[in-house]
Amino acid sequence: MHRICILIFAVFLFFAARAQNNYRFTPYGEDNGLPQSSIYDIAQDQNGFIWIGTAGGLCRFDGFQMKVYKQSTTDPRAISSYKEFRFYTDNDKRLWIVSFNGISLYNPVTDDFTNVLVYSPKNVVIAENHFFGEDNDFIWVGLCSYGVVKVHKKTLKVHPTTLTRTSLRASNNVGYHGFLDGGKIWIVDNNESEFPVFSIYDVAANKTDTINFPLNNIINLNDSQALGLTANKALLIHKKTLHYQTIDITGNGKEHYITGMSRSSASGVILSSITHGLYFLDTKHGRLTRHLAYVNPENKKTLYPRCTFTDRSGNTWVGTRGEGVFKLSYPYKKFEWYRSDHAANNNVFGLYADNTDLYASLLSSGMIRFARGGGDTPVNITLTKYIGNVLNNATIINGLGKDKLVIMLNGTLNNGASVPVVYNKNTGAVNPMNIEVQQFFATHWGRGNLRHFLFKDANENLYTNVGEYLAVISLCGDNRFCVRSIGQFNNETLCSGFIDREGNIWVGSFTGAFKQKGGKWERVRLPENKEVKSMCQDDDGNMWFSSNDDIVVLNSEQKVIHHFTEENGLLNGHVYNIQKDNNGNMWFSHNKGLTVYRRKEKRFDHFSKDDGLQSAEFNVGAGFKAADGELFFGGISGITGFYPEQIGKNPYAPAVLITGIKIYDEPYKTGTAYWNIRRLELPYTENSISFEFALPEYTNEGRNRYLFMMEGVDDKWIDGGDRRFTRYAGLQPGHYTFLVKGINNDGVVSPTATAVEIVIVPPFWQRPWFVALAGLSLLALSVGAGILFQKTRQRKAMRVLELQQKVQLERERISRDLHDNVGTQLSLINKNIENAISPLHDIPESERLKRFSKISQTSREVIFTLRETIWALNKEQISLEELSDKLKSFTQKLFEYNPSCRLAYSGEMDADVILSPSEAIHLFRICQEAIANSLKYAQASLMQINISAVNGKYEILISDDGIGFEEKIAQDRPHYGLENMQYRAGEIGCEFSITSKPGEGTTVAIRKK
Repeated sequence: MHRICILIFAVFLFFAARAQNNYRFTPYGEDNGLPQSSIYDIAQDQNGFIWIGTAGGLCRFDGFQMKVYKQSTTDPRAISSYKEFRFYTDNDKRLWIVSFNGISLYNPVTDDFTNVLVYSPKNVVIAENHFFGEDNDFIWVGLCSYGVVKVHKKTLKVHPTTLTRTSLRASNNVGYHGFLDGGKIWIVDNNESEFPVFSIYDVAANKTDTINFPLNNIINLNDSQALGLTANKALLIHKKTLHYQTIDITGNGKEHYITGMSRSSASGVILSSITHGLYFLDTKHGRLTRHLAYVNPENKKTLYPRCTFTDRSGNTWVGTRGEGVFKLSYPYKKFEWYRSDHAANNNVFGLYADNTDLYASLLSSGMIRFARGGGDTPVNITLTKYIGNVLNNATIINGLGKDKLVIMLNGTLNNGASVPVVYNKNTGAVNPMNIEVQQFFATHWGRGNLRHFLFKDANENLYTNVGEYLAVISLCGDNRFCVRSIGQFNNETLCSGFIDREGNIWVGSFTGAFKQKGGKWERVRLPENKEVKSMCQDDDGNMWFSSNDDIVVLNSEQKVIHHFTEENGLLNGHVYNIQKDNNGNMWFSHNKGLTVYRRKEKRFDHFSKDDGLQSAEFNVGAGFKAADGELFFGGISGITGFYPEQIGKNPYAPAVLITGIKIYDEPYKTGTAYWNIRRLELPYTENSISFEFALPEYTNEGRNRYLFMMEGVDDKWIDGGDRRFTRYAGLQPGHYTFLVKGINNDGVVSPTATAVEIVIVPPFWQRPWFVALAGLSLLALSVGAGILFQKTRQRKAMRVLELQQKVQLERERISRDLHDNVGTQLSLINKNIENAISPLHDIPESERLKRFSKISQTSREVIFTLRETIWALNKEQISLEELSDKLKSFTQKLFEYNPSCRLAYSGEMDADVILSPSEAIHLFRICQEAIANSLKYAQASLMQINISAVNGKYEILISDDGIGFEEKIAQDRPHYGLENMQYRAGEIGCEFSITSKPGEGTTVAIRKK
């Protein structure tokens, strides 16, 4: 708190001392998230958030986002009102809120509210409810159409007082003002009368004294004084005697329309007038030190303040009536901005300063005189008033003695040759130099000057460029000047000049630079031939040269010791002017602001319009160092003046706040405010985490930057720039710590990092207990494996024997199959060949051919049988699908010779059903037999074959629509083919059945058990 008071007092003194124009407000409105633009109060909580009470909602601001808290009739933790919020921070740093509808206490842990008292004012449109302050046990509050109550700080119970009202007047606008101090409440209110009543309530004595002062507001200043307001004056009241001193605020006794007062120091107050802007009042000396009537001094936008607040960095926040919020940043960098509201423009090309005044030469606007440090109104000086044949264009300026200035004006004759004039600072007289000087300019002007410069030596001799000549002008009598050329630079356009500490003269041109040595001019050995805009000498005697894209530094031997560009330090290479300050640092103006090179630290610091400069763009030649060390640089919108030692840094860089956490881009659900979370424990399935964060430092929040890292992932800090979020995806199970620091607008880093511990819980199979259990299980398995090893060897030997036996049985089965089929068919072929060759009796030739045809058919069947057997034996396993394809191919060939019968083949099977070669041969033979029998005997017109399989079990159905037969007769008579099919089915673990009735066809079914 002590530091805040120092900051506030410092800003008050600064505003009191500096020029009227040196301020810029930063606006925050509905485009920035405010729900409404009429502001009633502003505060800062213990975490650093800015709170804004509007006429249409309550806001919390983190520097980038406005969170709006809405009234709710269903949520008891929501704020109880939607308008007219005012704040109070108690000694425990808790934020209290009084609104149109009662009293609330903010809960920073859960980011919600405890509504201590909820009520509805009667017959009131605007209720200025107010916190008076606190004692040891209670918070004292004034509520319109209710009265004064006290809230117990621990129990939050509301206690009425003798000041609680029962009879109240109806009004559009009623309110309380005042404070609690020394056991007494100083109260100004208009709850019962049309005009405010001032009274003092003694808490211990429970007694009220009405004071006959026509006050409409009052605040506590210090231990002995209070400040009250009447309609047109301020009263500085001694609290013990009630004697007072009158202070005229407006200066003319007229009504000031002040609606708010905020204490800025023990003797400093900021007054908010809804019609006249801000007044800064010094109560110690009884005078106003500053008046800010406009939001922007350039375009004269009127300021309508209602309340003010100063944050921990010293920034002043202004709440307005209908214009939102404006922020006046604390001037850590005390840049002065000089400009004239009455000049045609503020485009400055020449500067000169004496002990009291600053002079600027402007295009089309002559010359302007400013009082250094501000205070007096700038004076526009028309230089052409008493001189003919010149324009009011002052191109360059310099001092001559104590009371004169030499100014170059653009002439209208002799190809526009400049006319040097002398301005008397005491009388204001402007006179051209004598005719000899004017004739010299007219004679030597030539093509003229694209750049003008004017510098002087220790003897008050002035040096300037006249065409391609460098001329020296000296005072050679009373008001008479002599002029002569000291150098001609053929085909050169001169543009800058400088005299070093040794008295050497340097001249810059559009192609380089020249130095006068022994009365002769020598070209300076610069790396490139290009325009030299400015020259300066540092404390070591090195010469600095600026151009359109760099700065070159030469030592005394004209060797390059530094070459600065945008690649190695310059913010902008188009450097207009260089000035050395009293600490040996080099300052440059350019097209992106100002830069200083701190020679001891070998570091560049850059400054922009946001830091208080006249603009980002400056002008060539417009630079000057005053005798007391103050530097001035001119640009397109005026002049920036400053003492380099007063260009400080913002030291305030608080801890960063976590403002958002997301898991897989969805907000992390928690009952705790994000900035209070210090540990996250998440399952391995929620390992993509995003963080949003903000630095609660508002001097220039747009230039705040962030450093962050995830310990366990990143091996160093990551510079996130101004990015306020980061995401870590796919975090593996383990422990991590997310760290984030803030960097304020001046590069000061938060001293401590905000940390969030993160635990990604592994799946159960990666947890220690499971790993231990798995290890024990592995040990047990190893022991068991040792025991079973021998048994396994024995079983393996037995399996080998069993396998050999099965192979033998398979061979026997195949042999039998070949014998039964192939052997029989070969015997039949042999017998038919003998009968065809040597018949027992003569047979006709047709019969012989018939027998040979039968022999051929039987041979084909033998070959087919052998192929099927070989097909099965060549495979270690056969899928049911392959068997189906084989059977379908076989059946289709048979039906080529039986056109009278149609075939319908279908199947729906599992590709995973695998058959051994033996099982496949048996199934094929069963189906082959059934199909052949149907074609021979059934006289069918349709045969249907369906193969299906479900869950590893298959079924084969072969049916026809033939003549059928009696099943009983078939069972009574022996049939080798039927028995063979049943045997084969039994061998492979299948059920075999035949269903048939005369005239209804026959169905053969093979089903896997």
